[in-house]
Amino acid sequence: MCIKFGRNCPGPSNGPIIVDMTNSTITGQKKKKKAEKDILQVTWEALPEEVVSTISTMTIQMSQRHALNESFYGNFLIYFTTTGEAGDIKNRQTWLHRLPDFAADGSNCALELAVRATASAFSFAKTRHPPLMQDALKLYGRSLNQHFHILRTKKKVTMHTVSTSVLLSIFEAMNATTASAYRQHISGAAELVKLAGPEECWMGVLCQLFFHIRIQMAFVYLTTRQEDKNSICAEEVLRETLIYDRLPVFQRLINHIVRLTALYLQLEDTEDGRMPYVMDLEEYMRIKGDVDALWLEYELSAEEQGQSLFWTTPSGATEYRDAYTALCVAYFASTRALFSILAPRLVASYLDFTDHYQQMLDIAEYLGGFKIGCAFMRMATPLYLVAMHAKRKEQRALAIGIFEEWRVIGLGGISALALESIYRRQGLGKGVMAISLR
Repeated sequence: MCIKFGRNCPGPSNGPIIVDMTNSTITGQKKKKKAEKDILQVTWEALPEEVVSTISTMTIQMSQRHALNESFYGNFLIYFTTTGEAGDIKNRQTWLHRLPDFAADGSNCALELAVRATASAFSFAKTRHPPLMQDALKLYGRSLNQHFHILRTKKKVTMHTVSTSVLLSIFEAMNATTASAYRQHISGAAELVKLAGPEECWMGVLCQLFFHIRIQMAFVYLTTRQEDKNSICAEEVLRETLIYDRLPVFQRLINHIVRLTALYLQLEDTEDGRMPYVMDLEEYMRIKGDVDALWLEYELSAEEQGQSLFWTTPSGATEYRDAYTALCVAYFASTRALFSILAPRLVASYLDFTDHYQQMLDIAEYLGGFKIGCAFMRMATPLYLVAMHAKRKEQRALAIGIFEEWRVIGLGGISALALESIYRRQGLGKGVMAISLR
């Protein structure tokens, strides 16, 4: 422009001068990176071999531990909640949602170890990789020692200590270490709930835990034929610790199952193989009336919401409102099965056209389709009654076969507890064939 208009311009007339520094810049960066890499390589090579090995092992272990925990939370603990249970239990948040925070906050090393132990045991059940079980047993032992230490030295019982006992019981459910360990962990967890106090309930999480604990206590009570002399007063926990104004239907039903189980444990086999009737007519009428009233209340509560508890499909199959409803119906069927076992002779001869044992088997198959571990654990009591007392041989064999299947799906501890009792009581050999539900 300066030349065009005849003006003097201080700048160069031949255009801008461009200096290409690209090659030298890249070369410099390459040299710098190479120098850093050389320093790191020299430093790593200078370390003793055992230190390098330890660091590598720790890195792998941390990665594996994270993967195991993620698998545990993602695939096992989600089983802990049955669809629909919150409406009855009244918990606003599940144990699953809170446990990762409890285990990772650093306040209870026993809980952290219990999570790792149970995660390894669960992974072993899925992969059958022996080192996982070896690791699980070591972690279980360390968690147990830390748990005992915490219980001895700390006066306040928190959600962490209750969670530790429940997790250790789940470990035993998957892989029993001793015959009595599962029962002890379940009973201990119940006692800890009582001592924890309402401030530890965490939006109903403690309510959900106690619901699980009571169901497992009923199963242990039924199969071991041993009453825990230090058993807690459930009514006291429900009213004072969990602050229920009106007890959930399932909790009230469990009260009756516990009483019926206590009577069941008084039974002794007679010479002709028949069982005596230990329930007098007055008690029978009272408990049966309460159970019938509970069932009516349960049906009416569903009707008020425009729902049905269950219905029959065009194909003849039974569908349920949700998994929790199916579980409730199974326990109602269990009480009626216990009535038929315990009732006085006069009422025992009364015809009941519902095959409650088949109903329990059908519900086990229905819940099996959900692949939820808590349904397996909580169906143990109904299936045990089927295996022991169903009228038809094929029904008893099917229930035994289900327990046999549980050995390979991660519930070997519960399976062993049930099968040991069944084989002992029925005089069966250990070679019972596993029968598939499907």
